[in-house]
Amino acid sequence: MELKLYSRYRNSAGQRVRTALNIKGGAYEYIPVSLDGGTPDDYVRDINPQALIPSLVIDGEIVTQSTALVEFIEETFDGPSLLPDDPIARARSRAFGQVIACEMHPVIGPKLQRHMASVYNIDEAGRKAWYKHWLAEGFATLEALLRRREKPTAFCYDEKPTIGDLYLVPQIYNAVRAGLNMSDYPLVCELDERCRALPEFDKAMPQNQPDYTGEI
Repeated sequence: MELKLYSRYRNSAGQRVRTALNIKGGAYEYIPVSLDGGTPDDYVRDINPQALIPSLVIDGEIVTQSTALVEFIEETFDGPSLLPDDPIARARSRAFGQVIACEMHPVIGPKLQRHMASVYNIDEAGRKAWYKHWLAEGFATLEALLRRREKPTAFCYDEKPTIGDLYLVPQIYNAVRAGLNMSDYPLVCELDERCRALPEFDKAMPQNQPDYTGEI
């Protein structure tokens, strides 16, 4: 199977997919998409009409949206499962990831930031305040979910990394970059540290991508 992943070093959705492929041992070609000046016209025309990354080309077939791609990787590749065996833990791991993918990520994405600036004239300070507010609210939810676990586990909902962990690590990178004080979320930070010690997560980090610019 030939895989081409269109992404960017600081694309958190793409980082989820990179980590999933690393855990499963799926080989892929990394194709960086520069967002300087907006999404390239040829990418929008030929790959993803939504003008978002990542996109995965699978033997010539294009699939978008990181959640769909992570599920595809789970269903297609051998290797450690990205889901717990227990059905309730499996649902909770998915839900944990969806707090990030559906509630946190969409309201702080660069597309929305640009719209706020161009249409509503919200300055950089206002955009940063917005960004940090929704990050803080989301991490408070994630921390509360982890505290509610009947039995603490090494990772979100299992003794191995699952989908929730794949989504968490890139979002913490975004939060640190934004200057959010993470001291209120000790369980979240503990999971992040444990995940980042694994080579599959480390290999997917922004600083280890070929298009990394040196800027966090």
